[in-house]
Amino acid sequence: MSVYDIILVVISGLGVIHGLFLALFLWGYQKGNALSNKLLSALLIVLSFRVGKSVFLEFTGNIDIKIIFVGLSTIMAIGPFYYLFALSCTRKSFRLTPKHFLHFIPAIIGFIIGLLLEEQHTATLPLALFVTLFISYYLHFLVYLFFSYRYVLQQKDAGLSLDTFVLLRLFFYGLLVIWVAYVLNLFDDVIPYVIGPILYSVVAYVISYIVISQGYIPKIDHIKYKTTPISEEQSDHIYAKALKLIVDEKQFQNANLTLKLLSESLHVSPQILSQVINQKSARNFNGFVNAFRIEESKRLLHLEEFKNKTIASIAYEVGFNSISSFNTAFKKQTGETPMIYRQQLLK
Repeated sequence: MSVYDIILVVISGLGVIHGLFLALFLWGYQKGNALSNKLLSALLIVLSFRVGKSVFLEFTGNIDIKIIFVGLSTIMAIGPFYYLFALSCTRKSFRLTPKHFLHFIPAIIGFIIGLLLEEQHTATLPLALFVTLFISYYLHFLVYLFFSYRYVLQQKDAGLSLDTFVLLRLFFYGLLVIWVAYVLNLFDDVIPYVIGPILYSVVAYVISYIVISQGYIPKIDHIKYKTTPISEEQSDHIYAKALKLIVDEKQFQNANLTLKLLSESLHVSPQILSQVINQKSARNFNGFVNAFRIEESKRLLHLEEFKNKTIASIAYEVGFNSISSFNTAFKKQTGETPMIYRQQLLK
């Protein structure tokens, strides 16, 4: 092995070692949110295993196909761990339940596939199968990453503390860089495979430095909102005014209604309004507004003059800006899709 190769091994391997040590530290770290620390620890272990496999593959040149595909399957655990980490940072009473482990079913399936593969399968099985597996693994990671960050942005609008948002955004960009690096590795003739592990090392050290220097981890606790003490009387007053605007003045029909816009109308901060809505309705802002939109849509579906209207037109009428978000919210609140609900009315 040349001196150049040794340097590359050291640089790429340091990120793996650093990730594992940080994972062990976080697992037993009691400050901040203990569950968040453990989920972040699990995410770092998965990343370190995935990157460690890449380092080993790059510098040994000969690795069992089982290890290659088992390592690849761990990609489908990265997204779920980031998503659960985001939930633990943003939900006051978040606890892991059996349903949360369903997110890891694809990773488990991928793991089993890896164990079943043999060297001769590379010659006997169709190339399209392996291409499909690669695309599935990397696409799964990317979809989870953006779905999770979309959730984080929604929580930011609902009053998430700035420190927690910045931390989650930092991990989003770091994971995105790692995803891009590994996608580029698919073009091994152009981009050296070792670029992935090296970028991971850089990302690991940069994020660690920022997180430690800013003290983000101890700031993650189960308090979602900035300290905004208000009396019960003030809370009732703000909630009553919010209901008047949304229900009596039908502001829920405004597709552009946001927490910031409503808080400005009520002359309170977005954090206080979000806190009041969560306490009084047990919903976040979007869920609170959508509940009134769904009730109005149900009312319209009963009216004779709306029998010939499309589901999409009713969705836009009550304040939704897309048919997909309307369908999702309607089914979540009623247990049925708008189409099925309408069909039952016609019976």
